[in-house]
Formats: sequence, structure tokens, C-alpha cells
Amino acid sequence: MLDLPPDELRALGHYVWDRLVDRWEDLDARAPIAPVQEAIPLSPPPDGPSDPKRAIDFLFDEVLPRGQAAEHPRFFARIGSPSNPISVLADLIGTGHNTFAGSWTGGAGATAMELAVLRWLSDWMGMPADTEGVLVSGGSVGTLTALAAAAHAKVDDRDQATGYVQEHTHAAVAKAWRILGFNPANLRVLKADPAHRLQPVAIDAAVALDRAAGLQPFLVVGTAGTTSTGSVDPLNDLADLTQREDLWFHVDGAYGAPARLTKQGEPLLAGIERADSLVLDPHKWLFQPYEIGAVLVRRRGLLEHTFGLEATYLRDTANDHVQLRERSPQLTRSSRALKLWLSVTTFGVDAFRQAIAHGIELAEHAEATLARDPYWELTSPATLGIVTFRPAGATDEETDALVARLVASGFAAPSTTRLNGRTVARLCTINPRTTERDIEATIERLAGK
Repeated sequence: MLDLPPDELRALGHYVWDRLVDRWEDLDARAPIAPVQEAIPLSPPPDGPSDPKRAIDFLFDEVLPRGQAAEHPRFFARIGSPSNPISVLADLIGTGHNTFAGSWTGGAGATAMELAVLRWLSDWMGMPADTEGVLVSGGSVGTLTALAAAAHAKVDDRDQATGYVQEHTHAAVAKAWRILGFNPANLRVLKADPAHRLQPVAIDAAVALDRAAGLQPFLVVGTAGTTSTGSVDPLNDLADLTQREDLWFHVDGAYGAPARLTKQGEPLLAGIERADSLVLDPHKWLFQPYEIGAVLVRRRGLLEHTFGLEATYLRDTANDHVQLRERSPQLTRSSRALKLWLSVTTFGVDAFRQAIAHGIELAEHAEATLARDPYWELTSPATLGIVTFRPAGATDEETDALVARLVASGFAAPSTTRLNGRTVARLCTINPRTTERDIEATIERLAGK
């Protein structure tokens, strides 16, 4: 009933892959972000069979083009996901096997693969050999998972628990804080320094005041690459402070952490290896398709203590092996490790290093291009593949309009953010498909040239 003849399945598979390759080959001619369109008029589901090839064409032609193409060489908005086709094959292989990675019994191979990939990530970050982790959908769930573990380890009363972030810390932290039942008023959002970094002296003062008020400081969140500017908090200084004050040190490296693989990024990220917990997203600067995020935790066994579960219907799957269902909120889970493993194995780590370094160099090229033209005001330097700027003397409305016009043209997709109370334009250049000429042409068109 729910199958097709093997020959027809093979033909459909070839057809789909050919259409995907055509899409990748033709990316440059497409818009990085499709114009906002009306909802797709969908017909009621058919009672009987229909032509699968026609349905596939509908997905390719009408449904999936309505949105962003994060692999596009001129997609510079927010933090993109410039994936690679080998990882797409791995996702196909995993889905084709209906792979389950929630228990050893249900997926011994998938579990072993995930543990191996987590070991790679931990080693690349310089974390201790007994660091444990789990793969999740992305940074938001990763942050929720890490903060739940931190609370399990450190917190007595969630209404009194207090944490410290800066104004450019990712919004996922405040969201996780709220979901986990902490008092929203006790998440201290501290003003960043002129380089958009969290300063330990500000935390010291806040901790002293909070302890005097009977609160329980327990968490400091450092960022290894803020979304707005790419700035990196002083991780070693924050690690020193958290050790001295007995606080949990969480690092959000969702996009920036993989830069540690490069000679440019390693010194900038010094101290990331001292995190009690670290979140990073391979679907950002490790060039994987959505969804794959990673949580790494220094304290062995803490994830299992936080997320362990008992159920009579799982009795037959209990054994002495790792059960990944006990390392995050997710019980039913597919294998996210296959795509990272296959692409790294295919291309080699050096190719990933070079691709990350290329993104850093592109932002530096953008900064140099902007600095040569008095039309532009640089508002933050190129850092970890991000640079921000605005027309000199422009209003916020004019800057917004400048960016919106270019996105609407379909040529390139920068984005905006807010710095020091002003709207600024922003380029995130982490795509290895992007060229220096893409950068130059985007800046020229923004200036109306």
C-alpha cells in the first residue's frame, strides 16, 4: 500500500538528485531570499494515488523556493547555513534507514557514530578527554539543555538563582531561562564594553550585590562570536572569575566556536576549552544542513543525571551502554552525526579549516573595501566573519531602507542590527562559495553604484 516498484523508486531518486544538483549549480542566479509571497494554495489530499513526479516538481517549483537560500554566495543575513551536498547524502542515508539514535539497542551504530563525532568536536575545542555531550537540533535547544544541566548541578532555589549575560548575548539564553522556571528578573543583562564584550569587573560588582541581597548567583554566559558583531567575550578572564566565585561557566559558541580550528580564530577563542558547558552549531560554520547542534559538558555523568528517565516499556533497551535519550529532553531522535562524519571524512579537516579561514578573510576584505569609501562609516571591525557599517550621517530609517532595497532586488541579502542605539547594516561572510567580487558588488549596490 505504501510502496512503489523498485525501478520507479530508482528513477524518482535520480530525478530528485538531479534537481538538487541543478539547484546548487544555479544558486548564483537565484535570489538569496525570495520576496514575501502569499500562502501557497494547497488542494485537499487526494483519496487515491497521484503522480509522484508532479508532486516533486510542485515542491521544487512552488514550495521550497519561498524562503531563504542560506547556501547562496551572497546570503549575508543573520548567521547562514551554507551546507554541502555530501552531508545531504548522509541525511538521505540516515532517513532511508529510518535511523533511531535514542538508545543503544535501537541504534548502536548511530549512537557510536554520535559519540565519535562528539569526541571530534570536543577535541577541536580543546576540552578534556572525559567531556560528554549530545547532538540536538541547534543552539536554542542546546542552550536549554546546557542550562538545565547547570541548574541541576548548582541551583537550590530557582526563584533565587541568578545569572549574568551581556546585552549582545543570544536571545536563546533568556528564552531558556524563562522555560526552565528561573525568575526572569534575576537574569542580569550587563552593558557591554566598547568592543561589545562582557567584562568580568561588571560581573564581580553584580555578584556582590546579589549575594548581599540573599540571591544565589550560579551562571555566567560568555559568547564566542556574538550574532551582531562577531565579538568574543574575554573567555579566559571569565573562566578565572567563575572558578574564583564557584559559578557555572557556559559558552555560547553556536556559530563562532569552529573558528578555533584556524590560526586566526584560535587565539581569539582562547579559554573556550575551560567552559563547564559549550554549545556550537555544525549547521553554521561547519557547513552542515539544518539541524545539527552540539552540547558539550565537562562534568561526566551530569547530562544523564539531569535527563535520565525510567519507563517500563523501555526495560528491554536497558543495558550498560550510552543511551542518548538520557542526555537531552529528546527521546525519539534520528541520527544527526552521519552528515558531519561523512562530510569531514570525505573532504578532510583541512578543507574545513580553509573554508572557515576564507570566511574570516572575506569579512576583512569587506572592512577594507568599506574603509576606502568615505560614503561608509564602519561601526564594528571585521571579527569572525562579521562586519557592521552604515552610510555616514544616515538615519536609522535610511539604513533600514538601504538594506531592504538590496534584499528586494534579489541580488544579495545583508541584514541589520542595533549597535549603541543605532541601526547598522551587517554582512556575515561565512559561506565558502562567496568570492571577494561578491563582497565588492554587494557594497557597490548598497551604495547605489
